[in-house]
Amino acid sequence: MKNEVRAPLTLPDVPPLPPPDDLGARLAELGVTLDDAAVTTLGAFLARLLAMNAQMNLTAITDPAEAWTRHALDALSLVPKLRSVGAAPKVVDVGSGGGVPAIPLAIACPEARFTLVEATQKKAHFLEEVAAALGLGNVRVVAERAEQAIASPLRGSFDVVTARAVGRLASLLRITAPFARRGGTLLLVKGQRADEEIAEARYVLKSQHLEHRETVLTPTGRIVVLVKNPPPPR
Repeated sequence: MKNEVRAPLTLPDVPPLPPPDDLGARLAELGVTLDDAAVTTLGAFLARLLAMNAQMNLTAITDPAEAWTRHALDALSLVPKLRSVGAAPKVVDVGSGGGVPAIPLAIACPEARFTLVEATQKKAHFLEEVAAALGLGNVRVVAERAEQAIASPLRGSFDVVTARAVGRLASLLRITAPFARRGGTLLLVKGQRADEEIAEARYVLKSQHLEHRETVLTPTGRIVVLVKNPPPPR
């Protein structure tokens, strides 16, 4: 797939989505602070994401107000946990799709380094182009399936692994946990059935040497926090 010749991709020239009037209060509820420049960049990303739906299937959300809630704020709910890991963490986002949560996180956390793994070539191309257009030098894109990427030097090399809306936990862990280093953290955005999925995945948690630390309830969903421990000595 790496050698595939890509068709030209022109990002639409659209103005940034204006933020909702209560954005500051909603960010404060998440424990997140953004300066005006970051908010404008976030609005520019959302505008391009919605506009590109005319060319490819990036998101089912078409309403700008809903995009701020379901994309921007949902992604930014990870910021406090991400920053608690340490300074300048290496982060991999698995199944990045249209760039959520990775692109909003890269805007909010310029000190972190993000690798976006996305198998669909058109989506990977969009991610590369939008990151360049937004000036996000802390983003790189890997246009491969996660199963291929974990067989590369990317395996076991990240401080943080993120994923959102990429299947049930029992299946998701098999393609996310291998990216984490020993002691690394998985931050997985899940819905109302997070507890059910954790129980369902108990054997996979054990086989992947993962410990469930907590499930954080946010205004937009739940974050399952897992830590990768070294295997027991033989």
